[in-house]
Amino acid sequence: MKVGDIHDVAVIGAGPAGLSVAYELTKAGLTPLVLERTPAVGDVWRSHYDGLRLNTGRFFSMLPGSKFPRSAGAWPSRDAVVRLLETFPARGGFAVQTGIEIEKVSYDRDRDSWLITSNDNQQFESRAVVMAIGTCRIPLIPEWEGKETFPGEIIHSSRFKRAQDHAGKHVLVIGSGNSAAEIASRLTEYASSVTVSVRTPPYFLPKSLGGIPFVGWGIWLKRLPDNLINMLLSFLQRRTTGDLTAYGLPFPAVPLTRQYALSNVVPILYGPFADDVRAGRIKIVGPIQKISGRTVHVQSTVGTAQEKHDAAVTTLEPDVIIAGTGFRTGIPELVQIPGIADEKGRSKVSGDQEFEGAPRLYFIGQINPLSGQLREIRLEAGRIARKIRNRLGEKQSRSI
Repeated sequence: MKVGDIHDVAVIGAGPAGLSVAYELTKAGLTPLVLERTPAVGDVWRSHYDGLRLNTGRFFSMLPGSKFPRSAGAWPSRDAVVRLLETFPARGGFAVQTGIEIEKVSYDRDRDSWLITSNDNQQFESRAVVMAIGTCRIPLIPEWEGKETFPGEIIHSSRFKRAQDHAGKHVLVIGSGNSAAEIASRLTEYASSVTVSVRTPPYFLPKSLGGIPFVGWGIWLKRLPDNLINMLLSFLQRRTTGDLTAYGLPFPAVPLTRQYALSNVVPILYGPFADDVRAGRIKIVGPIQKISGRTVHVQSTVGTAQEKHDAAVTTLEPDVIIAGTGFRTGIPELVQIPGIADEKGRSKVSGDQEFEGAPRLYFIGQINPLSGQLREIRLEAGRIARKIRNRLGEKQSRSI
């Protein structure tokens, strides 16, 4: 970076969130510096597993200036998302610098600007920064006791590509989110056996209702009080999915809104998973207790804390363990602002909100509501761009 070369705004990340806010910033008359760690725009989505489709539907997944074509179908595929993302910069009139891994973002109080440092010691200075790094930045695999003794393969769900790759194997999938559920169901066609280890019973909701993607109903539900939301969605689960207690998945003990606040994980919307559990194609067990070589010790049931404490332990001998165990954002290490993240590493502010002591720093794509993350990104992008334009205008006025 040359001395005095200060950008108006830098966007860290060029996924759906980063591209959306860059589009809106350009539209607002600014020239964003967009930095992406992968070699090409859309690479993160290119690496997702075969057959992936958006649960949010074509209409509710559109981004600023970017609608999915009708040819993408009702539920756009991974490849349709990639095509939308890779053409975003040309359509939006902005550039993306790829292959730049950001290691540190710090605020210089004396210069009232942000210093952005890459892992190869490139430095960029900017008056405003938008963190568009998403919530799935660093794959997280728990340190189970004896993990290092397992002779088979342990992979994170983000590295899962094709169910065919595990043909004839006994597979243990860990987790109860949408990715774990869909991966498990896809494996049933090829694997010798599929077992899913669940710590917390998930909520199940239909992917669509009355021909409308569930996220469409989620927009309306956001206006209701939590107790009414919980009552309606509990009723909906019982009517559409039914009781899976006999198959190892009791109804959740914690209300949905509370469970979401704790984990930021939305209910399972992938219908075939419940069907596979009922049909016995997927066996449900409780959480892993320890690993002893090829043998994995798991609780035999899923339930409340007391039920888990009293549960018997059973053993499995999988060939492969696929961990759908979530991600870390890496925000506490990346953003050098004390207190910017909560105890789970999630940013304490989102959208156009600012954190005390961190002027003109914004986070986009950190919220995954029932109304859909891509829709939330589209709304946040516009709000952030307007806020930055106004804040930079104020800063310029003060300097005159």
